[in-house]
Amino acid sequence: MSEVVIPNLSITPIFEGVSETWMLATAALAMLISLLEAWLATLIVYGRLDALKKVIVAPHNLIRSHVDYTIMTALLGFTYLVVVWLGIELPKWVIVLLCVGVLYNPFGFLVKAFKPTAGQAETVLGRIAVCAGFLPTTIGFGYVMFAVLVRVI
Repeated sequence: MSEVVIPNLSITPIFEGVSETWMLATAALAMLISLLEAWLATLIVYGRLDALKKVIVAPHNLIRSHVDYTIMTALLGFTYLVVVWLGIELPKWVIVLLCVGVLYNPFGFLVKAFKPTAGQAETVLGRIAVCAGFLPTTIGFGYVMFAVLVRVI
C-alpha cells in the first residue's frame, strides 16, 4: 500500500515578500495617481479640453478621487512612519489589506468620473457588496491604530 501525501495548503508563500516598505510604495503610487488626476481635472476645468470632457463626463468625481488618493497617501505615509517609529511588527495580511484598501477606496470615484451611475446598487446585496469594499482599509487602519494605542498606553 502506498502512502498518500497531502500537500501543505499554507497561504504563507503568498505573503512571503510583503514588508512595511509596501506601504511606502503604495503611498507613492497613490500620490502619482492623484497627481495625474489633478492634471486631468485641470485640463478639463481650466484648459477646457472638450475631447477629455467627453470621456470624463463627471469631473467633480475625478476631483473627489484626486482628493481621496491624496488623503490616502498621507494616511498610509503616516501609518508607515508610526509603525517604524514605534517598532510595531505588522502581520503581512494587515499590510496587504492596507495597500489594497488605499488603492481601492478612491477608485470608486474615478470609475464614477467616467460613468456617474456606477456603484448605485439597487438591491440590499448590491449595497452590502459596495460597503464591503471599504473593509480592507477599515480593518487595516483599525488594526494598526489599535496596535499604536496598545504600544503607547
